[in-house]
Amino acid sequence: MATKSYKCPGCGAGIHFKPAIQKFKCDFCLSEYTEEEIKDLYKEEVISNQEQEHMDSQHLSSYECNSCGAKVVTDDTTSATFCYYCHNPVIISDRLKGEFKPNKLIPFTIDKKKAKEKFLEWAMKKSFVPRDFRSESQLEKITGIYLPYWWADCKVDIDYIGEGRNIRIWRIKDKEYTETKKYQIVRKGQIDINNVGEVAFAKIEKSLLNGISPYNENEAKEFSMPYLSGFFAEQYDISKEEVEPKIEAQVNGYSRSLLNETISGFNSTYDIKSHIKTIDKKWSYTLLPTWILTYLYKGKTYVYAVNGQTGKSFGELPLNKRKLFNVSLGIFAATFITLLIGGIIIW
Repeated sequence: MATKSYKCPGCGAGIHFKPAIQKFKCDFCLSEYTEEEIKDLYKEEVISNQEQEHMDSQHLSSYECNSCGAKVVTDDTTSATFCYYCHNPVIISDRLKGEFKPNKLIPFTIDKKKAKEKFLEWAMKKSFVPRDFRSESQLEKITGIYLPYWWADCKVDIDYIGEGRNIRIWRIKDKEYTETKKYQIVRKGQIDINNVGEVAFAKIEKSLLNGISPYNENEAKEFSMPYLSGFFAEQYDISKEEVEPKIEAQVNGYSRSLLNETISGFNSTYDIKSHIKTIDKKWSYTLLPTWILTYLYKGKTYVYAVNGQTGKSFGELPLNKRKLFNVSLGIFAATFITLLIGGIIIW
């Protein structure tokens, strides 16, 4: 399989996409390039829309680095990585063809330094986190990865009939009166619900990635391979057929919520007919920017995610049990003394 590395036309060193400046930069001669300039320098090959040949069934494959010739070993879902010897970015272009070519991508807007700052800002707000958790050596392990998602733009047909009721109760002397007014509610039409997304990668827990949502879908761009330079990228291993029921459930939930927003002014409502159906669906295979940090603490592995666009962080934090015990003991002692002074405790 073929690999692709983007090199600086000035000095020949590897170039990387820099989120902070939204340009491609050579770390050796410090030259900067726009996406358009990179595309002009490296005329991207026209990729046919035919189905890609059957992927190698092995879990590990090796490729030759275009920069130094060394062998680069990856698993069968990695699309972009780094050469372990010369450290230049390597894009496995054959894994970005046919059905595995993404349609869209949201570029990183948060670089590694900012990602570490955002993560620390989030973690330090939490109580009872071990001090060594905040060490630079741990944070240096944070890795930028483009993760695969399925997005769907859906057109939904709605045909709804319901009944709204307003009830008024009053008393005259000893007699109670009840008045019930009934109203027919009719809603019919079509709505568009776009960018409904589901994770398409099984190797990272979905709850972790859901914790750093949402992304600003309006900043999605048409997929361009140079944006992968300088980051890891994974290929989807969950098909759109597998996520379609989850997409449908989301669409139905959004549609029902939008429908409910149009109905107000009643004490109660009752459904008579509720037809909500997706009549058209357009799929987009999309890569989203994520910073991943793996942290081993007292024999347990903790995994954290940072949104590469917004900086939102999520994950289970380890506890400093001694600090937690001391604080709990202090609270207990303070409560005990307060009750003792108040005479509530009887010896």
